[in-house]
Amino acid sequence: MTQLAQELTSHQLALRGKTIPDALDAAAQAWPDHLALHEIEGEQRSLTWSGLRSAITCLRSGLEAAGVQPGDKVGVMIANQIEFPVAWLAIVEAGAAIVPLNPKYTGREVDFVLTDAGTTWLLGTGSLLAPHVEDGRIGPVALDRVISLGTDGPGSFSYKELAATVPTPRRTDITPLTVANIQFTSGTTGLPKGCLLTHEYWMELGIFGAGRDQEAMRVLADHPFYYMQNQAYLMTALFKGAALYITPGLSRRKFMGWLHDYRIDFAWIDEDMLLFPEDPRDRDLALKRAPVSGLPGDAYAPLQERFGITARECYASTEIGTGTVVPFERDDLAGNGSMGFCLSNRESKIVNEKFEEVPAGVQGELCFRGPGMMLGYHNRPEANAELFLPGGWFRTGDIAVKDEEGQHFYVGRLRDMIRRSGENISAAEVEMHVGAMPGVSDIAAVPVPDAEREEEVKVIIVPEEADGLTADEVVAWARQGLAPFKVPRYVEFRAELPYTASGKVHKAALKSEPEPLNEHVIDTKTKA
Repeated sequence: MTQLAQELTSHQLALRGKTIPDALDAAAQAWPDHLALHEIEGEQRSLTWSGLRSAITCLRSGLEAAGVQPGDKVGVMIANQIEFPVAWLAIVEAGAAIVPLNPKYTGREVDFVLTDAGTTWLLGTGSLLAPHVEDGRIGPVALDRVISLGTDGPGSFSYKELAATVPTPRRTDITPLTVANIQFTSGTTGLPKGCLLTHEYWMELGIFGAGRDQEAMRVLADHPFYYMQNQAYLMTALFKGAALYITPGLSRRKFMGWLHDYRIDFAWIDEDMLLFPEDPRDRDLALKRAPVSGLPGDAYAPLQERFGITARECYASTEIGTGTVVPFERDDLAGNGSMGFCLSNRESKIVNEKFEEVPAGVQGELCFRGPGMMLGYHNRPEANAELFLPGGWFRTGDIAVKDEEGQHFYVGRLRDMIRRSGENISAAEVEMHVGAMPGVSDIAAVPVPDAEREEEVKVIIVPEEADGLTADEVVAWARQGLAPFKVPRYVEFRAELPYTASGKVHKAALKSEPEPLNEHVIDTKTKA
């Protein structure tokens, strides 16, 4: 087996090759009274699929009346609430593209993303946008093109007023290759890059995501909407009439309560569930099958025994969507390191340094192709030329092995990333910002394993003068231009860094040091 056979419904099959507005129309017709969105906390508002369809139509009509045109890029900065998915889908129905913004971004990061994407409009919660106003603009966007949600926000337009617009007919010239998102990901060679995600991208991801588990109908949307996970959950729900239960964000303390109180039967889990205090209701979860990524092999059996959850690995990224999954039915693959088989809309191959396909069992770089992958990186012709191979193959930057059956096994990362509390952090971006600090001669940012956050950020600095810098000064500088999750926890000063024969910092040597937290490392959290 090289690809996973999936049974899709006639509803799902009929929508392949269509657009997101087509899927919204079909969902509202097929499941008009089924719950689509529900806020778990706050106002606890809800929308059915017909209600969601109406809300999107009204806001799209308002956006068009305000002047949003096909091809425009609309930045969106909204917390986890119903308005985010409504705004996203209204924007793409207008033929424009959303540029999701992390509310934790500093002014430098907001300005970079908006400028790099060519953003022409900005929509967001007033209190989140206000700190970024400078000289009548937010980054490159003038305030007369800012739409504010809530009271006392900057901008010339009110979200509430636009959302109450009398509906007008939707456009019919949107195609599967119309760009829906410019989704920024942490770059491995510098600043973040915007992935061009089309209507086809989301349709393929949603259809085949739904096909993996047709019975899961109550989805916990506890990740930020400005990242991929909740957006992917919504698109999966769209093709089977499921409901998203939206939380304010991730919470270990509340997670189990959410699962029980709302009878959640789809949620992303990890080994931290095993750390929760035991409860007589542990085996009474509606959640029976769950996707995971990077779950330690020794956690599968305890999760199954304690909670009755069948956990299965998958491989996905912003660039390709979902690439591989382990079938829920394959108990023999649980915890054996397998990332599973390609979905039926994906092909994979493993290549060597010359980009030649290698035989089964030989490790190399994992590549994918298939319908509905990203078009490329926005404004990054060099990166696109480097990462797209002839024949439509995309280089993932991950090292893997593929066996004769078609299973994929992860080996390691080819590129330089740090994974902290679910956030992907570019080591190069941290190095660029902290390295620009006066008094820094050389720098390397590396991950340090952490039981709570997966990895922490450590910077190793060669100062221009001995004792010329302090860890507090380094962190203060980092906070001026990096989101809080990117700020280094650990700082170490050294006389020099190791280099390879080709003149690059020897990151592999730094990462493999037996004592990454040696006596010279300063923990800025504890000042030890």
